[in-house]
This record gives sequence, C-alpha cells and structure tokens, in this order.
Amino acid sequence: MEITLKNGSCEAKIFSKGAELKSLKVGGRELMWSADPAFWANTSPLLFPMIGTLKEGKTLINGKEYSISKHGFARDFELTREKVTEDAAVFSLVQNDTTKAMFPFDFKFTIEYKLNDNGITIKQTVKNNSSEKMPYCIGCHPAFATPGEFTDYRLEFPETETANIPNYNKVTGVYEPNNRRTIIENSKVMPLNHEMFYNDVLYMEHPVSRSVKLLGKDNKGVKVDFPDFTGLGIWQAKDAPFLCIEPWCGSQDFEDCSGVFAEKKGIEILDAGAEKSYTYTVSAV
Repeated sequence: MEITLKNGSCEAKIFSKGAELKSLKVGGRELMWSADPAFWANTSPLLFPMIGTLKEGKTLINGKEYSISKHGFARDFELTREKVTEDAAVFSLVQNDTTKAMFPFDFKFTIEYKLNDNGITIKQTVKNNSSEKMPYCIGCHPAFATPGEFTDYRLEFPETETANIPNYNKVTGVYEPNNRRTIIENSKVMPLNHEMFYNDVLYMEHPVSRSVKLLGKDNKGVKVDFPDFTGLGIWQAKDAPFLCIEPWCGSQDFEDCSGVFAEKKGIEILDAGAEKSYTYTVSAV
C-alpha cells in the first residue's frame, strides 16, 4: 500500500512494506533515488535490529546461536499502519514467530514520518517488551539522487572530520579493523567519486558532526541531520547515480568481534520495559 503525505510544496510517498520512504519532493524537485533495479531496487529501507552482516552468519544471544538476516528484518514486513494524517504517518512492528527465530525478544518498533515545508523528519522508536535487557542495532538507509556527473558532488560536514575507515572484506562479509584507509582528513569537505565505493560501504565509526550535506556543483542537494545516531555509513551501488547517507547505531561485524551480539561495536541496549527514540531529518538545500 502506498501513502502520500503533503505539506505545502513538500510531498512524500511511503510504502507500507517496510514503511519505506520511496519519494520526497520539495518544490517539485525529487530528492530520493528512483529504485531502478538496474542498480538497486530500494530507496530507503529501515535497519533493525541488525546492520549489515554477521561474522560467519551467526551470533550468540543469551548463550544461544542465532542468524539475523542482513540489515535486519524490519524492512521485510508489512508494517501496521497506526495513524495517517495529511502530513504525517505512523507505522509499527511487533515480534512474531519469524522474528523470534532470529531475535528472541518481545519488542515494538515504531516509525513516524512528519513532513515540514522543506523536507521530512523520521523518528524511530524501539521499546523492549521483554523481561530482560535487549541489544539491537538501528539505522537508516536513504538513497539520494545524484543526476549528472558524480564527481561534481561533495559531502560537507559542519565540523572538521578525520575518518580512517575499516576495509570491508567482500569474501568474509566483515570489517578488517587493522586494514584501513583515510577518506577525509582534517577537513569539512569530502569530494566524491565512484571508485571510492567499489569496495562497498564507507563506515565512519565516530563522526564529530551530527549532520551532513550532499551538494552538487550548483550547491543544491540535501541535508541530513542525525542527532541521535553514533555512526555514519556512506554507500552507493557500483557507478550508480545516487548516494546513501546512512545514520547508524551499530554496524556489521568486525573480524575481531567476540561473536556475542551484545558485545558488537556500537550496539544499543535497552532495559526491560524501556524505550528509546532516534530521529533524523532530510531537508532540501
């Protein structure tokens, strides 16, 4: 089911499967990637309760072995539509037999979209309905259109950044902590080219900034604010005309990880009965 939200010159389209944001237009300008399957058939999947992949495809939760699908399962379900107004929508997911086989907790995952006159704010809330602590990863995967020459685009951070990113091993599916390359050094600007993504996602583990702009040579583009997230993934499919700016808490496994889910780098842990919200905003520039 597709839902359309409107607020002045701003319009968004959301699919109930995965509660995925499929389109965001501001003043008639489309900000999101078109989901062309020739490159990547998604636009903005949700990442919960896992980001990326697990070492050897498995993890330990309370001493028992589990396998969690890549990027988690929230994106795979038809989420319950809780509320829809002209400019806002709320969807939710609770545990079921399929999720419990991968992630043995009772939870409620809620996502709220709220349009303003220049973009959209997305709030994800996790509630632990189990009687024990619940570890999880959470993140976003929005893809923004980059028509024209990709080398005309750049990322601009409000703070000076240095990032030595871990290499992603395509064979093992994990990061190599002792094999790194510098993608930005003492700078607020990151020039872009397709080749820098040929070995998959760039993971900034601890960015100083909590916002970033994707700008073309005309200085137009998008701004992503992510105040509640600790890390940032940057990715595109090979030579694709889009860029994903992905606020994360947690990541796929590192080569030296213990294999215990609760000990993953960047993991979030909620006490029984507790809840926590994570907000990010996409604005036209």
